[in-house]
Amino acid sequence: MAIAAVNHVDATGRSEPLAAATRRVRRYLRFLGCERSAVDDLVQETMLAAVTSFPAREPPLPWLLTTARNNLFLHLRRVGRRREIVDLDRLHERWIEQARDDGGDAQREALDHCLQLLGAKARQVIELRYRDGLARDVVATRLGLGIEGVKSLLARTRTALGDCIRRRLGNG
Repeated sequence: MAIAAVNHVDATGRSEPLAAATRRVRRYLRFLGCERSAVDDLVQETMLAAVTSFPAREPPLPWLLTTARNNLFLHLRRVGRRREIVDLDRLHERWIEQARDDGGDAQREALDHCLQLLGAKARQVIELRYRDGLARDVVATRLGLGIEGVKSLLARTRTALGDCIRRRLGNG
């Protein structure tokens, strides 16, 4: 079953809860360091297990996260990435501390809001570096800046985003 099929409304009307669960699983796997190229497959495996195990109701978030982590663990073991396996439990604990009961939705909304408040150049450097995954030297070339300029702008922008997110969430 493809993820697209999971997002259609079924007889129980579960489209939106499963779509939200899919976003949370994807966010969690990326937090654990899952490569972009493997995320879609691991999310699909996790959601397939969810609709199979919980046919009449929304799967509990802890179950989803544990299943996603186990799928990532198996994937990393298959490709021989031992060092990352050791870090999974530590990262999972950090996620539980930070993501709250909503699976990180509040943090994501705060980030989206704070990104909109950034100036054009700061937003562009963040998008090129983190959304598009470009190296700093490529970002520098695209924006007509030096590499050190990109490094400084990224550092200042990350600090500003962190402060904005903490204020938005009431943590600072």
